[in-house]
Amino acid sequence: MTAQKNIEAVQKMYAAFGRGDIPAILEYVADDIDWGIQAQSSKEVPWHGTGRGRDFAVAFFQALGQNADFPRFEPSGFLGDDHAVSALISFDVVLKKNGKKASYEVCHHFTFKNGKVVKWRGWEDTAHTKALWNS
Repeated sequence: MTAQKNIEAVQKMYAAFGRGDIPAILEYVADDIDWGIQAQSSKEVPWHGTGRGRDFAVAFFQALGQNADFPRFEPSGFLGDDHAVSALISFDVVLKKNGKKASYEVCHHFTFKNGKVVKWRGWEDTAHTKALWNS
């Protein structure tokens, strides 16, 4: 796919996330997707960690939905080529377990092969998220 098509696919995935439409996101990912957020807190924060396959990606979204609300989620700054897209994301999160709120500036990176996302990584201040989770 071209850089523009890849960027458009990522934008559609973010729009689906905003609607809570996880099946629409999964239409863009490979069956053996490498997915996740690398973090030392992967045993504590339910959506931290990496894994493979659609089931892992579904579990990631389920963990987010069960544990966090996103009153603001704003993707911007898309950079792409024929094989990858990176995006800057600004968002506010409210943890359901303790009502703690935070604002983040993060980076997401999507790797494409044969028109599907084969790898996704999200980078955030995982130490801050862990502290928020445990407070």
